[in-house]
Amino acid sequence: LLRAVAVFDKPFMTTAFIAGDMVLLHVLARQGLLSRVPVVFIDTLHLFPETYEFAEQMERHYNFKLQRFHPSDVPDLKTWRKTHGSDLYLTDPGRYDQLAKVEPLNLALGELQADAWINGRRRDHGAERASLQVFEAGSPVKVNAIAHWSFEDCWNYIHTKDVPYHPLHDEGYPSVGDMHSTLPVDREKWFSYGAERSGRFQGLTNSDGSMKTECGIHVTSNIHPSGAQP
Repeated sequence: LLRAVAVFDKPFMTTAFIAGDMVLLHVLARQGLLSRVPVVFIDTLHLFPETYEFAEQMERHYNFKLQRFHPSDVPDLKTWRKTHGSDLYLTDPGRYDQLAKVEPLNLALGELQADAWINGRRRDHGAERASLQVFEAGSPVKVNAIAHWSFEDCWNYIHTKDVPYHPLHDEGYPSVGDMHSTLPVDREKWFSYGAERSGRFQGLTNSDGSMKTECGIHVTSNIHPSGAQP
């Protein structure tokens, strides 16, 4: 993480305020780097109320300002439902990801002109993430700073350093995404391989009929830093 901040000119970090993200945020804050590394929060408009509340708490706790991005021309959930309906995430998950997640990220990339993207993906998430490298070529370069950590490592760090964490973890959610597709997971399974994200994308399938396991922002073909489509 510190190497990436030293090597790249315009690194930034995305956060969903889940356990691994809180490790990264704590390290950046402890090293006095939050003024150097913008922290981007993608607001899909469908997040848990606790996520919004916790985001504001962390801004106060670490004395920084999130860079918030949401779907263009759709300022709130009421407008989203009027424009796109209430079940787009079910009828067309790919389109939902594009509008709610990918386009806001592309706007962030265009505005920040970033050359490195710090994120909390790890190999023990499984599926597409199983063989992640710490530095992943692309534009921007992805910095998977804790790729080699386990979920248990993250929690050991959180407890040892007394790091604040998302309140929904205490309600049985090992990972937290959109309200409509995130469920709790049996706590005894949390540290099993791939279990952290097993409560995510519930009931959703990809266009080819396969089970959805990945967020749209981490599908390389979706990312266009200028915000323009190819």
